[in-house]
Amino acid sequence: MLTENMGLGVVDIVIAVCYVASMLGIGLYLFKKQKSTKDYMLAGKSMGWLTVGFSLMATLTSAVGYMSFPAAAVKYGIIMLWMILAIPLSYPVVMHVFMPFYHKLNVYTAYEYLEKRFGLSVRLLASAIFIMWRITWMSLVIYVPSLTLNIVSDGAIPLIPSVIFLGILGTINTSLGGVKAVMWGDLIHSIVMFSSMIVAVVVIILAIPGGIPEFWSVLSEANMTRMFAEVEGWSDAGLFGKMELYLFTDITMMALIITYTIQKMGNYCVDQVMVQRYLTATSLKTSQLGFQCNCFAYCFYVLAVTTIGVSLFAVSSHYAFPDTLRNDHIFPYFIANIMPVGMAGLMLAAIYGASMSSLDSGVNSCVTAILNDFYTRGHLKKHNLNDESLTAEQRLAKLKIARISTLILGTMITVLACYVGRMGDIFTIAAKLINMFAGPLFGVFVLGMFTRSANTPAVLVAGLIGAVMGFLTVFADKFGLDHLAVGILWPATIAFTITILLGYGLSMIFNHKNPDVDQWLWKNIVKRDS
Repeated sequence: MLTENMGLGVVDIVIAVCYVASMLGIGLYLFKKQKSTKDYMLAGKSMGWLTVGFSLMATLTSAVGYMSFPAAAVKYGIIMLWMILAIPLSYPVVMHVFMPFYHKLNVYTAYEYLEKRFGLSVRLLASAIFIMWRITWMSLVIYVPSLTLNIVSDGAIPLIPSVIFLGILGTINTSLGGVKAVMWGDLIHSIVMFSSMIVAVVVIILAIPGGIPEFWSVLSEANMTRMFAEVEGWSDAGLFGKMELYLFTDITMMALIITYTIQKMGNYCVDQVMVQRYLTATSLKTSQLGFQCNCFAYCFYVLAVTTIGVSLFAVSSHYAFPDTLRNDHIFPYFIANIMPVGMAGLMLAAIYGASMSSLDSGVNSCVTAILNDFYTRGHLKKHNLNDESLTAEQRLAKLKIARISTLILGTMITVLACYVGRMGDIFTIAAKLINMFAGPLFGVFVLGMFTRSANTPAVLVAGLIGAVMGFLTVFADKFGLDHLAVGILWPATIAFTITILLGYGLSMIFNHKNPDVDQWLWKNIVKRDS
């Protein structure tokens, strides 16, 4: 039988507070070790494979996945495990196409390449899309742990003040230690997160009378063990009707496989947050080992969070959760009211730590893009942040600007986070915000790297329209565009497809030739000497 406690105890709160304080300690320790923007943005290219791997993992998962994926599994069942296939499908593209490509280029941001291939306008467009993408995503990163803390405290800790507190905390930590503090924090966050997930799975399954046999029986009776979606009207629909049903259904096998594969390739290939992690490594081999580490960790992560979600569903047949709880409230409620004393604090620390990790990483990467692609390129008329031609005083001045930019950006994100909850439950919000801009950004890179005919005006128009279409499919219900209200997972794939087709097609119409196209194609860049 389950025993309900009185919510978070003093021990749990002390554990969580000490953990967060230790993260600030790392930032303070590394503060005086930052001598240049290369140290602040790329950690002096000194990071090892384990730190790179777990930083990749911690940055993308955050508390958003930690809370949203169990909520999705509570609602949809083990069909969510299809997400794992995104890793083997995207692996060869990331490992053997994009990672060698970036190390040959020796850039500070991924978007430097686009200027060489297409010109400054496309570079600025891509960098702006990335910044908007990450600002919206980071607002959710702040919102989720604040919502969790509000739930586990039974409303005693108000939502908005908690959002503001976490935003300030993460921003200060990032401005102090730079990417090195972020990545070492990521490693610690990952260890705590995985430990707490294992504990959660064990505690939840042990809470089910009858153990694993009863757990599976409950899921089977509720039809939660199916691996294929039951789409209403499927049997009576023709070919195009089936395609339409798939497109307008939120969760199906194909939607999970296709959209998460596109999303992962967008994340790992053209997202500055991820690319910056590769560039902090001591060598290409080190970053590739880190990515392999991340792949194994992510597969385990998907298995763990899905198991937590379906286990909570099984628990609900033996334990009456409050009727007012939404799917994304059940896990936080379980943590606060049923997890053993101490374990609840560990899990709360994991949630806060994962969010701080993602917030730190996102802010640092956005500041890198702002300084490198806009300030340095526009104001200083230099191609990137390379400090070799600057005096020591100039380097410190640029580092100061980086820290001030971090504070301003963190404030913007915190304000936006106060309003993001109006979009729905955590899984829906996450699917919409993460999918919105990944598609067009990935499409622009594919056009530049692999198509000789793609030219500047065509790619510029295609990227803009792709981004707009991604936005409209996400917010179709807000604008009364019912014909664009596709399933919550599809916007990135639709935007990617539109960007590719439109960019390639318009290149045949626009009479524009980019100079030196051949030397900036992928096949010729990877042949260069390092």
